Amino acid sequence: MPKFFTILLFFICSNVLQAQDNSVARIDSLTHLFLEQTMSKPLANLSADEVVNITEQKFNELVALMGSKVPFKYDPSVLIQISYMKNPNSSFLSKAWSRKNLYFRVFEEVLDKKGMPDEIKYLSIVESLLSTNAVSWCGAAGLWQFMPATGKMMDLAIDANVDERKDIYKSTEKACDYLLSMYKLYNDWLLALSAYNGGPGNVNKAIRLSGGKRTFWEIRKYLPKETQNYVPKFLATAFLMTFSPPAEESSNILRAHETLVPVYLCCEVDMKYVCALVNVSETEQLEWNSVYKNGFIPENIENKKVVLPYKKAMQLAEWQDSVYTISTNAFNPDAYIRRESTLTYHVVTKGQTIQQIAARYGVSVSNIKKWNNLKSTKLKAGKKMRIFKSEEVIMPVASTGSIGFYYYITDYESQTIQDICGRFPEFDLEKTCALNHIDTPQTPIGKGKLIKLYITTK
Repeated sequence: MPKFFTILLFFICSNVLQAQDNSVARIDSLTHLFLEQTMSKPLANLSADEVVNITEQKFNELVALMGSKVPFKYDPSVLIQISYMKNPNSSFLSKAWSRKNLYFRVFEEVLDKKGMPDEIKYLSIVESLLSTNAVSWCGAAGLWQFMPATGKMMDLAIDANVDERKDIYKSTEKACDYLLSMYKLYNDWLLALSAYNGGPGNVNKAIRLSGGKRTFWEIRKYLPKETQNYVPKFLATAFLMTFSPPAEESSNILRAHETLVPVYLCCEVDMKYVCALVNVSETEQLEWNSVYKNGFIPENIENKKVVLPYKKAMQLAEWQDSVYTISTNAFNPDAYIRRESTLTYHVVTKGQTIQQIAARYGVSVSNIKKWNNLKSTKLKAGKKMRIFKSEEVIMPVASTGSIGFYYYITDYESQTIQDICGRFPEFDLEKTCALNHIDTPQTPIGKGKLIKLYITTK
């Protein structure tokens, strides 16, 4: 078991035994307290001026505090990157800092388990700025920017339903596996990072061109230009995130509920039901669970996990049965609406145009031409025209049995109870409004709201 979670388990168990209370609420509060007490803090808090003008001696002293296996170097290329990132017009570090609480504990767990340097977590900032939905111009995707071919080589599923390059946990495992394999090949973390960016072929070529040198700085000029800048950017990012966080963020306390946690489900489910149940937005859901391409967890995958911030995950774990109840009793209006076509004939009157006929029956000119094998729009009086009229047929809504109502997730901001079920006589609109504390059937509800639709029993 990874070190972090071993400590977490000991902390929770000890406090639960003392409190003689192992309820979900108690465990939740204890875990929250533990995460707050063990939050990661910057080792120093250098100002922009201090870090931009840092001396080699000070740089090396700070690096020594990190105790890292990654060989940091006071180099002009690193200092240039530091200067770029600390420029007042750059939002790079601020964006990274605002997102790190969500992802770093996930990364730290994997890195600890595999015995890798903790600083590798900063690589995802360089790759994607900590965004699961990041997609590069060449098709690399996810937090760790796997190309499709590399993703499949690393056993990440990419198909019509899922893209595991965007799976926070699995992509992190595979990125670390790849980096670890490169480290074992070169016995140098900077060369491993170079291979991650430019491929081992380019690193091997640079080693040959350098006469067999085996450090990044010795072979740097023989690497592709992007890789030459990639490693200094990583070193600068790691250094600044450790010693000079954004000024407006440096005093913020890490909130435990911002840590991401997976909740495993047993059945397929539409993510919109999860969102509505635990009150997360569609945008947030897509950031944490974009592995599911269609917003739907399919039945044919083994680990049906939903990733949420800690507090929301605890809610879902406790209310998991409700997700299945909602999804199996969800109302789909389209399932009760059928369109039927009936054939009728129209006799053209003198001076009547095909456009007028189309408008009269609510059909298109192109369809009239197709139904009557017409090559032009000119019509002769007395001609008998075939017209297929489409009518909407409302089917009876089945009873929900003992539940007495259906669930529905609103689709848009101005949607009303009248819009959702006004065409279906089985629903009692007034009772539905009362059930959901909505003023009238015409009151806009808002998008993504979980509504109960009261159905009358006869």
